[in-house]
Amino acid sequence: MGEFFVYSFFLGALLFLFPICVNADVYLDTHENRGWFSVSLYHRLRLFGGYAELRGEGFVFHLTKKKAVVLPYAELAAARKKFEVTKGFQLCRFHQILEIGGAQDARSIFLAAALSAAGGTAYALLHEQNAGLSFRSRAIFHNEPCLKGCVRIAAVMNGLVISIAFMKKTLEEILKWMKKRKSTVSLKRLRKNLRASSM
Repeated sequence: MGEFFVYSFFLGALLFLFPICVNADVYLDTHENRGWFSVSLYHRLRLFGGYAELRGEGFVFHLTKKKAVVLPYAELAAARKKFEVTKGFQLCRFHQILEIGGAQDARSIFLAAALSAAGGTAYALLHEQNAGLSFRSRAIFHNEPCLKGCVRIAAVMNGLVISIAFMKKTLEEILKWMKKRKSTVSLKRLRKNLRASSM
């Protein structure tokens, strides 16, 4: 019993204090209208992956051969407003490679230059917050028309802060549910009293 408690305490301390490294790899191909993605821990333990495509109703994420999840565009906009970057989340690597077709076309060269300038601006802004950030942005030209992109992201998270944020969100949802239930019960009582008074 004592050994189990010691091991549990040790593992819990590691979970809360040791940084959790989350890796995400994304590959986009505009010709096929698809994007492939993979999310893993420490680049070893794969959490999930699959491919996504654009449809009329929204983004469709194919996680397995039989399972697909639809994310409507309206929900994506709402999720963006609710998204909060906590102090427990820190970006440590952002590498991107763009493959652009039409090496002789002025528009392709202009696009590559604009993306390079945007990458430099993004690096300057992100480097102020995190001096240890590894940032790379490259462009490859092809003779045939194409537009592809590969992004590799690594982020470090603090287990304790994530656990606190998760507990806070859970408590907020419980309080919302309790308020909703209370208002439903009071509405039922009001209707019951009105019926009794009309009789």
